[in-house]
Amino acid sequence: MSFLSPSYFAFFPVTVLIYFLLPQKCRNLWLLIGSWFFYACAGPEYLPFLVGSSIAVYFAARRLEKKPQKALLVFMLALFIGLLTLFKYLGFAANVISSALSVFGLDWTAAVPKLLLPAGISFYFFAAMGYLIDVYRGKVPAEKDFVKSALFLSFFPSLLSGPIARADRLLPQFEQRHEFSWRDVRVGLFRFAYGAFLKLLIADRLAVMVDTVFASPQSFGSLQVIAAACAFSIQIYCDFAAYSHMAIGSARAMGFKLTENFNTPYFSRSVAEFWRRWHISLSTWFRDYLYIPLGGNRRGKARKYINVLIVFAVSGLWHGAATSFLVWGLLNGIYQVIGSITAPLRARVRSALRLEDNGKLTVLWQMLCVFVLATVAWTFFEAGSVSGAIDVLRACAGSTLWAAPLSAMGMDKWELVVAAVSCIVMLIADILHFRHGDQAERAADKPWPLRCLLLLALLFASLIFGSYGTGYDAQSFIYGQF
Repeated sequence: MSFLSPSYFAFFPVTVLIYFLLPQKCRNLWLLIGSWFFYACAGPEYLPFLVGSSIAVYFAARRLEKKPQKALLVFMLALFIGLLTLFKYLGFAANVISSALSVFGLDWTAAVPKLLLPAGISFYFFAAMGYLIDVYRGKVPAEKDFVKSALFLSFFPSLLSGPIARADRLLPQFEQRHEFSWRDVRVGLFRFAYGAFLKLLIADRLAVMVDTVFASPQSFGSLQVIAAACAFSIQIYCDFAAYSHMAIGSARAMGFKLTENFNTPYFSRSVAEFWRRWHISLSTWFRDYLYIPLGGNRRGKARKYINVLIVFAVSGLWHGAATSFLVWGLLNGIYQVIGSITAPLRARVRSALRLEDNGKLTVLWQMLCVFVLATVAWTFFEAGSVSGAIDVLRACAGSTLWAAPLSAMGMDKWELVVAAVSCIVMLIADILHFRHGDQAERAADKPWPLRCLLLLALLFASLIFGSYGTGYDAQSFIYGQF
């Protein structure tokens, strides 16, 4: 049941209406039933994993609160990590072992069964592990009500692709009485409509060009391949930000506030800042539950750099069971290590050139560098293999600038115009957000004629200019596969 499917447009208003009509003591149970139904629509065979995880987490958290046993926490973490490894990484691990043995002249190939990968398992497993660690540390109390505990892992807006829930922020909201608020509905509608705009007008339109060029980069000129690589940087941002906007908007219409997942990441001036602004719920999860326990930056620079590389290697593998994802993660870690090491040198260069640290030229240059570095890394993310990414990067440096007509890239001139205009609208919205904060909150407080005009503009733009037809899959979100 994708956010952009007719079934969701029927499911959501009914769920919200009944939620507000029910007495307070029944509302969480109704949300849990609705969330489990929502999850079952992704595949009924997935539901036992979610229900089983909810039961295990409930009893483990209660036990950890009464008696904080490290052995129990380690067992539960090992259980979740083991299940993730089994479902997502068994084939990858077998290939790695086979490749390692082949170095020593040993021929070994394992018959790896094709296992079911439950939808959203990485997201609710990470939420579960974070919750258990927080209970063990005494940061949050164990939830005594099973319905609320299960709803924490199952809340349908964030269930399949995040934002990853944190117990100290979401669980208290299930205790509160949420009164129906037209303002919350307006904010939620603006967030949802803007997410649909990003998905339908930009992400899915650019996806056609990206898929076409990345499938055969040698058939295109270097400028065309560079354009496709840059287009993927924009595509993945719009695709995942779109999902996050729609998830946050859906929750907000009911009065719930989910964690923000993006904060204009391409306006970052360093790769480290980029990761503080990109997929915030995952980045902060790795910071709190992996980077800091590893020692963070408290044990000297060498250890700090090793910790950064470990975190980003794990982040890469979290995104996918392939060497290309591992390389993507390590590249982002290496960027940060090099950035930290060269910071004094770059400061001296700016001083020698008489460039102000916060001057416009310096800021624009740093933003451009971050975008280029991110785009190079994203190439490994999208290509599907290290060799495929190298082919794309090699094609970017080719001697022929333009080797195929625009139509061969999967987009005609009018599609390109729509994509360009939509990107300009997105850029303006990001600039306003960067300078003034959440624009949905501001739009919700405008006079009603202007509110209606803005909302209708987003809706009609999505309906009239949205990407449909051959090569388009309305149900597909990039982060839905993780």
